[in-house]
Amino acid sequence: MKTILKATCVAALCAQFTVAVAAYDEDFSMSDGGYTVTDDGGPTGPWTFSSENEAWFTDGTDNNGAPSHTRLTSPTIDITGSGEYEVSFEHFYSIEGDLWDGGAVFASINGAPFAQVPGTAFSANGYTASGLIGNHDLNGGEGFGGNSPGYPAPITSVASLGSLATGDTVAIEFLMANDEFSRGEFTPNWQINSVSVAQVVPEPTTFVLLASCGLLALGFRRR
Repeated sequence: MKTILKATCVAALCAQFTVAVAAYDEDFSMSDGGYTVTDDGGPTGPWTFSSENEAWFTDGTDNNGAPSHTRLTSPTIDITGSGEYEVSFEHFYSIEGDLWDGGAVFASINGAPFAQVPGTAFSANGYTASGLIGNHDLNGGEGFGGNSPGYPAPITSVASLGSLATGDTVAIEFLMANDEFSRGEFTPNWQINSVSVAQVVPEPTTFVLLASCGLLALGFRRR
């Protein structure tokens, strides 16, 4: 009987990754970034720029007798490449908890009215309160509430802005919404250290070969 040994080798694994390519990046180290503030209800601690801390902050509102809102709005950002985009920002917060007050992120695409970035869009450090009950514009909705992890250590939140095309524009807005009474446990109630908008681009595909080899014995008998 003759025996033939045949080698067999199979198996390959393909992995793909993504990288964020910044279309806009502001760390406020040189200036206030051209951001604007819009208030209603007379907040006692509206968004304010600190050149010393190179950041924007708000102390919320304490016992104002009426709901109040302070909005921090970025300049218009031009989109120069089509694809999926995300916003990321370094911040920390201490916002009145137990679902009373809230902070939230909004986006305007091509000059449309600002719409809240939903909690489901976040891939890192998203909203921490839902079903807010305070008397303000976020009532019944979601937002940042209570103290951020490790306050005042900064955290980075990341959220999808969806698909944008070359020539589109986007603006980002941060809303602090306070009811009539208490502010957060610590001040500042919310501080923004940096903001970026980036295109999420797939990296070149990487192949990793995993080989498993064995010997297959084939036998036959000579007649």
